[in-house]
Amino acid sequence: MRSNSSVLHPRRAARRRRAGVASLVLGSLALSALVGLTAAPASAATRIPLTVVGGDRQISAAWNPVRGATGYVVRWGTGSATNRTVHTRSTSIRLTSVKNLTSYSVRVTATGVSAGSSRVAARTEPWVPTPIRSVHAAPAGPNQIRVSWSGGSRARDVAVIAGADSMMTTHFFSTGWMPAAVHSTVLTVPASLRGVLGAGTGNVVFVKVALSDSTKRNPTKHLRFDLHDKYRLTDSGTWSLAGNEPATGSATRLSVASWNVQSVSASASFASQDRWANRLPRVVANIENVHPDLIGLQELTTARIVGGCLNHANTYNCVEQYQTLASALSGAAVPYRIARSDGNAWVYSNPGYVDSALMYNPTKLKMLDSGFISPKAIMGSAWPSSFTNESGMWAEFTTVDPSGTPGRTFYAASIHLPAGNDGGVRAAEATAIAHFMDAKAQRPDGTSVPIVFVGDFNAFGAWDAHGGNLRLLADGYTDAAATMNRTNLRYSTSNGSNGSDGPDAGYPVHAVAHPYPTSRIDYIMVKNSPYVYSYRNLVRTVSGNRFDTRYQGSDHNMQLATIGIGDPVRP
Repeated sequence: MRSNSSVLHPRRAARRRRAGVASLVLGSLALSALVGLTAAPASAATRIPLTVVGGDRQISAAWNPVRGATGYVVRWGTGSATNRTVHTRSTSIRLTSVKNLTSYSVRVTATGVSAGSSRVAARTEPWVPTPIRSVHAAPAGPNQIRVSWSGGSRARDVAVIAGADSMMTTHFFSTGWMPAAVHSTVLTVPASLRGVLGAGTGNVVFVKVALSDSTKRNPTKHLRFDLHDKYRLTDSGTWSLAGNEPATGSATRLSVASWNVQSVSASASFASQDRWANRLPRVVANIENVHPDLIGLQELTTARIVGGCLNHANTYNCVEQYQTLASALSGAAVPYRIARSDGNAWVYSNPGYVDSALMYNPTKLKMLDSGFISPKAIMGSAWPSSFTNESGMWAEFTTVDPSGTPGRTFYAASIHLPAGNDGGVRAAEATAIAHFMDAKAQRPDGTSVPIVFVGDFNAFGAWDAHGGNLRLLADGYTDAAATMNRTNLRYSTSNGSNGSDGPDAGYPVHAVAHPYPTSRIDYIMVKNSPYVYSYRNLVRTVSGNRFDTRYQGSDHNMQLATIGIGDPVRP
């Protein structure tokens, strides 16, 4: 007898029932993924973290992007209901058809992939925002900073303000207003400010996060709490550097220092312990302790140590300041050499004086050529007749490996730019010296070798429109301080502002740090070789935050960087 095909065998019926149950389960999982139910196993759908914030007649929601998602479905409603639907490609949204003092629930699911959030509720409130608990900033991509924060509610909108100082009054920029549920964003330094705060500048960017519960379409931004506008922002102090361009290729590591050691005449009226003769051993000890491969020194002048000497070439036994340090370091554990030892003769044909020098470790570097930099000579009629010709020093070097084999070639320069409001002379001099060094670094094949430019620029980071550092940045230099591996930012490079309890200006007993990263006037900058590994503002202290008098040889702190010298490049 033939069986009726419509009648199932008992075993087949059991298999069919199991298959039906499986289909039902799979269907439930798909539905769960669609509406964000919590019943689905974690492996069935990606969980979307969701933040919901209630403000004045607005609910805002924000979530992390989901890889592969083609969009998002936002379901929301009063109480626990989620019967209203909005489709968006964004990862944040404002929901405005709401009533105040009412609780609303929100769910989010992704389209194109299996991902959903839990239901999150928030209450609309027309009051001043609650404070943000913490803010974090870190370098992101080139010229970018990622800012994230926690806490803060009872708001409609959030924005991030950034600038060159902690109060956001200099070189400032901001994001637009975002839904208040957003708790992270990437700041991009505007093109107009990249030469001041962008990649490679070494100038920190301060940030503040502002919350507003105002219903104005574009509420006024303030730099302080405002009750009337229902506006609150975070405290000063959060900062970061903008992300740098990644450096590619190989490089030879080099330890480079810059130090203004204060001239013999500038400290002549100081207490005995702070005059040059007694500071000299401390200057030597500081250099020997860190033994940089190359050091640029400022205010190491051609001034006579003995005041009664005549200023002509045939005067004997009239030692000059630079000669005393060169002599002391030549017999040190690291036998430093000075790039030019004839500064005393140079000044006779170039009226003025030599202020800056280059010294190097001959076991690490081989000098190929050297000379002096005369601002008056390279600037011509642009050099003010009322200014003394304050000359610096340049040299050409090649690196030397442990076997003594020559390596990569580079140029170095040490210079001291004028102080005070000089009508733009500092900027013009920095530009002229940059062009002077560019010409030396250029090779016949059109390539250029690296340049290391150090000095006391008397420029306050991003704040000084006439700053020589900004002109060098515009010429293609990278500030060696543009690294997160950087210490003592809360101290100025000049100790005149790091304490005031010593007998002489710039020689305090205790080191007093500023509340936030502060200004600097001493720099190490590199061109054609953007490799920077570390940077130290060398503030030496002992217990009780007292300056270590064994190394306190100047009113400035040594700046010390580890950089890389690469191969010639095409500018």
